[in-house]
Amino acid sequence: MGSIQGGGLFPGVAMGRVRRSTYRQPMTPSGIEKIEKGTMNWLDPEMFVNFNTGSLEQYLDEKNRRDSFKVPAWSWWKVLVSIAIGVLFAIVNQYVGLRVGMVIAGSWYMVYLLGMWLKWNPPTLNIAATASNGAAMICTGFVFTFPAIYILALDPAEKVGGEFLIDSTVLMPIIPIVITATMISGILGVMYFIIFRRIWLVEDPLPTPGFEATVKLLDLSRATSAEATGQAKSSMRQAMIWIGSTALFTFFRDFPLFNSSGTFSILEARMSIMDWFAVKLNISRFYQGGDIIFTADSSGLGKYTFLSLTLIPIQFGIGWFMKAKTAFLIFLGTAFTWWLAIPIAVITHAPYYWANSGEFFDVAHMALFEGLDLTAFRGGLYDGIPTSPALAAYSIVRVMAIGTILGGGMTALVRMLPVFKTVFKDLFALKGADDDGSKGSYVKGKGWYEWPSPHIVMVMIITLVVVSITFMIGGFPIPQSIIFSVMLVLLTFLLGAIAVKVMGETGTEPVSATSFLVLLFLIITFNGILPLIGLRMPQSTVIVMSLIGTTVFAGAISMSGDVVLNFKNGLYCGNRPHDLVKALTPGIIPGAIISGIAAVIFSIGLANGTLPLAAPQAYAFTIFVKGIIAQAIQWKLFIAGFAIGVFLELLIGMGTAFGLGMYLPIGIQIPMLAGGVARSVWEKKYLEPKARRLGWTENMKTMKILGTYMMATGMIVGEAVLGTVVAIWLVLPLLGTIF
Repeated sequence: MGSIQGGGLFPGVAMGRVRRSTYRQPMTPSGIEKIEKGTMNWLDPEMFVNFNTGSLEQYLDEKNRRDSFKVPAWSWWKVLVSIAIGVLFAIVNQYVGLRVGMVIAGSWYMVYLLGMWLKWNPPTLNIAATASNGAAMICTGFVFTFPAIYILALDPAEKVGGEFLIDSTVLMPIIPIVITATMISGILGVMYFIIFRRIWLVEDPLPTPGFEATVKLLDLSRATSAEATGQAKSSMRQAMIWIGSTALFTFFRDFPLFNSSGTFSILEARMSIMDWFAVKLNISRFYQGGDIIFTADSSGLGKYTFLSLTLIPIQFGIGWFMKAKTAFLIFLGTAFTWWLAIPIAVITHAPYYWANSGEFFDVAHMALFEGLDLTAFRGGLYDGIPTSPALAAYSIVRVMAIGTILGGGMTALVRMLPVFKTVFKDLFALKGADDDGSKGSYVKGKGWYEWPSPHIVMVMIITLVVVSITFMIGGFPIPQSIIFSVMLVLLTFLLGAIAVKVMGETGTEPVSATSFLVLLFLIITFNGILPLIGLRMPQSTVIVMSLIGTTVFAGAISMSGDVVLNFKNGLYCGNRPHDLVKALTPGIIPGAIISGIAAVIFSIGLANGTLPLAAPQAYAFTIFVKGIIAQAIQWKLFIAGFAIGVFLELLIGMGTAFGLGMYLPIGIQIPMLAGGVARSVWEKKYLEPKARRLGWTENMKTMKILGTYMMATGMIVGEAVLGTVVAIWLVLPLLGTIF
């Protein structure tokens, strides 16, 4: 395709030869005309039909470089308010991630509505949402990986050969190490994104599924009419009502007010109001801790499966965001586990392996329990020692589910290889450099447009030095600390490129799959390669350092991949990338601190059995470590699951999601499916017919849908906030005994 000659904005100047791309879409004739005349503006109606054409993005990038300095976009108080919202969501995201295995970036919904209510202009609103996102999403590593350290150090069900794999004396010293390293690595991830932004948002724009909706919200924020402001206020009120009512329900369901004898006694309580009623009504076999149990008799159907319904608003809200198709595909994994794999395991007398003793038991006969004092172990669905054949079989299938998650994730990455072979070519082929080599970062007489590119190297060096020193102060060996820091800088760049690419193509960030890779690299390095040159560490130190390293990496890669949407929106609404980076980085610091503190509380609760949270990724990393270090895993099941993940990823492109569905209890998955179906039915049977009948504009439809997002967000936030309060209440008395 030939070059497009500039007019208006670029009179007589060629915009450059348009590169061939997998992602570019053809431009409309009127779009070409507007670009040639220089009359295409931010959030222009013609802009919406020319997304991802490449020519539009390059035109807007040049327009932003010239005109964005004139837009009053930056406001510290708005950024700080948004960071505060993001910090709250850092805790919410952790609870949700540990409860159901997914992290939902919901803070920006609240920021968008707040900005629309207060009539912030689109660039200001996008900057505020970016700041909130930085504070909220740095928690990713603390959700997926960090709790595995506490589980391996404190959970008696996760012993190997009667011994803990991690010495509990390390739990206190590692807290400042992991928080400090996560802060620095998160900022490093942002710096790396500066490189990726130019390649994959301007020159070769990634499609980034779903970004159109957020750009539409920015367009709505331009409206200053009383109607638009009223709709925003109404949606905010709706969110507050749902948050409050859901928190109240969660209080009745979870907050302990009665002791085991049914007496009101807060200090010794372990029984909530709803559990107390179940005991009084003599139905505690059918209701426990929010679960309505349909297979309480383990001698009948309960021997072959476990059917329940969990009263969990979070999952209904998540299902609402997913809609029916995605929720159903994930639920297929759950149905496979509970309606096929578990019954087959019980019927065929599959061997159940108990790593604590290194013995195998017949899953159907449950000989494991003979002579054991079960009161010494934590009860409930997530026991290391199950209480029925079906739950023992569930422990077996979970190993297969972990394999499926990893197999699907690895296959997704392998499928990207033909694309990634151009990554380095793209990185070294950046165009438009100024004479001073700044690649257009600084606009003379105006200020920085991009963030200064020399800072990328500076932050790399700072990361190497600070992370190395932090680990050394924490008592880790000097050579291994330096080697880890080098690996962190390199792996964050290489796998961060993958994260950005996959996020931009699919809308999903492969944090779990890449984190498994990093954990494997670190363990092989510390436990296999370095000992060959005399650099040995105790096994416990190898595990701790590898899991901390994976936690830190996950925080960095989440920053590289998750901000794609914010920067893409910024391109279309007239933001300077410099301002977006400036907003993003301050939120990482308080977000990492709060995430680390909350992670300690949640992790102790998980390890001691105080908090009945699924924590699928954390337990997956636990099993993965045990499998690699102590060979305490049924590798045939793991490989079978890996094969399932590969097959399903190739077949439907959702192998990882199917594996996550396999891993989770059926009780919490049914509400997710119900939420997805309800959303699709509501749109088809109510929204669309009413919109046609009343002649609604697209803006009106968008606001109606956004209103339902506030319902879903309210369910998620309300349960997560009160659930966190319960977690703190239950775990605080345990801190003294551990530290």
